[in-house]
Amino acid sequence: MPLTPSWTRKLAAILVGSLVVPIAVEFLLALIKGESYNLSRAATVVGVVGLISLVLYLSRPSAVTFRLSMAVFLLAAGIMLALYGFLIASVDGMFNGRVAHAAVGAVSVCFGLIVGSIGVYAFSDAWRQQPVTIPGQLDLARSVNVKRFASYRPEAHQNLAELCRSRLSAGDLHYVAYYAGHDCVFRVDMLDDPALGSFHGLVEPQARREAYDAQGPTVEAALESFNRTFSGLDVGVMIRLVLDVERGAVYYFAVDRDTGRYLLAVTLDQEQVHRTDTKVARLVDDLRHALGFPRMTELERHK
Repeated sequence: MPLTPSWTRKLAAILVGSLVVPIAVEFLLALIKGESYNLSRAATVVGVVGLISLVLYLSRPSAVTFRLSMAVFLLAAGIMLALYGFLIASVDGMFNGRVAHAAVGAVSVCFGLIVGSIGVYAFSDAWRQQPVTIPGQLDLARSVNVKRFASYRPEAHQNLAELCRSRLSAGDLHYVAYYAGHDCVFRVDMLDDPALGSFHGLVEPQARREAYDAQGPTVEAALESFNRTFSGLDVGVMIRLVLDVERGAVYYFAVDRDTGRYLLAVTLDQEQVHRTDTKVARLVDDLRHALGFPRMTELERHK
């Protein structure tokens, strides 16, 4: 399943597409009235909306979220409308000039298009997600997001993916990615679950998911650096790394170092860091058993 495109790029596309409506209406009105079409005004609207669309297209969703952007746009539109009304009511002749009318009209059209585009995107996104979550019936299977990468093979990995999927819970384990040959094979998560909404803050679930997807090789490289640092202590290699951050934790667990198999797991709940640590360790044991390796606990007993 391909990655969902950034919402900012979708919004930019909607915004550019929405230019067709006001320009077409203005052209038809000019045609009906027998007036010449104002190309300079159309160029102004296209330029302003095009610039805003370009900024949206190039912006990173992890840095600016849909809800925050919607709030900013609506606030700006409200302030502009209130200021416009105040000036009309209190200052005589403020907008009598053609230039002033054109400027106010262009800005109004731009803000209207932006707010309307946000509404179109929000409606389409809500419509698309409507079957996923049924109010009053929180089904874990409906809340789980699954991504299979290029190296995924059903006959080899389906049972492993189901095993990881079965351990996800809104109460502790929220994200698991399985790597083999140092490449990600599949990832399962429930970051879109409504129960986790309070954990996301200014980062949308999709942006958070993409960031975690990119961290596996980075964490593995950090672990290998630690191995080199402590190689003189004769204590073996590190098989587990826990990054206990301010909100939750990121876990690296080696499944089999010789074949580059490992898990990257995440909890967003700081209060469940220790519980999730134990849960992921048991998951690694079960994955090793499914792969034909002895469990980590069995290796400990044989020492």
